[in-house]
Amino acid sequence: MVIDLRELNSSIISENGNLMRVIKQFVTIIIGALLLLNSVLSYAEKNSTDLNYIVKKNDTVWGICKTYVSDPLCWKKLVEYNQLKNPKYLPPRSVIRIPKSWLIDHPTTALVIAVEGQVSVTHKDTTEQKVLVVGDRLNQQDIVQALNGTAMIQFADQSRLLLKANSTIRMETLQFYDPSQLVNTRVELLKGRVKAQVKKISNKNSRYEIVTPAAVAAVRGTDFRVGNDLDNQGNTVMRTELLTGKLDVASDTNMQSINAGQAIMAIEGKGVSDPVNLLPRPLMEINGARSFQLPHDIQWFPIKGAVSYKVSLMTDSSQLWEMSTDKPSFTLQDLDSGSFEFLIRGVDAQGFEGRNRHLKINLP
Repeated sequence: MVIDLRELNSSIISENGNLMRVIKQFVTIIIGALLLLNSVLSYAEKNSTDLNYIVKKNDTVWGICKTYVSDPLCWKKLVEYNQLKNPKYLPPRSVIRIPKSWLIDHPTTALVIAVEGQVSVTHKDTTEQKVLVVGDRLNQQDIVQALNGTAMIQFADQSRLLLKANSTIRMETLQFYDPSQLVNTRVELLKGRVKAQVKKISNKNSRYEIVTPAAVAAVRGTDFRVGNDLDNQGNTVMRTELLTGKLDVASDTNMQSINAGQAIMAIEGKGVSDPVNLLPRPLMEINGARSFQLPHDIQWFPIKGAVSYKVSLMTDSSQLWEMSTDKPSFTLQDLDSGSFEFLIRGVDAQGFEGRNRHLKINLP
């Protein structure tokens, strides 16, 4: 019997090659499954019945119970719940899970600091709509509806939320734990758009979330916009545009993290898409503050990829109006004397609003 060593080697190499391809495919599948599991677990963590408390130096089980739990003698249950082997020492940055049902209810309020146009509020346990005015205090479960107006709302940590026209929100959770400065703010965006400016969080256990049926946006000190509307099939679509900071957007199937200058879309039942870059700021021939007489044409250079443009007129504390235009220009017809700021941005084919060009004006 004659064995052709060349054919044998070729066969072995071929089998080894096939084996390597199978191994690579298997490893790819495992990595994909782990990434999906991590996303699902991250979403589950954000929506679980536990508060994940991050341990600080010199924290004790007894101190945590006294500050956050309604039963100050809960330390035994907390030790058992977290299976702590050495309850006398809690390693810094470790995580202690506290069931939310155990927490002391520290409700706080949000302050209405500016209102323009027609905005109403429906307080918890009532069906009566009242006109929203500056100085009103909003409680948990209150519903705020902006028809042809806007409202600026300030939270306990000085973070702000701009409710835009044709938008509705519900104050799902408003909690503030003093002296730890832990803030737990959760706003449900029922319809429309909001712009949030969140203060940098001093307590790592604080939470600031914007919720829609499609996904949850969780932030830690950032400036971002969120929109909630319906697609042609009637599914909720959440668009999130991040101007500064970092942001996590989680659905019931996956999670994505985005950085400043990116946008992301979540569709109810379909998960969160990959991030895309925001359109750049419009370029103008002028920069800084300027004075002029009305009426006056304001123009900027077209942005590649923009299908339309948004223009917002702002004061220090409120949005006076907002308009859309298909052209890279508009005519300012009438405005009272004073100092104002225009925010001008492009809108792409997916409906994402881009970075703002800030134009300050002074009207005598």
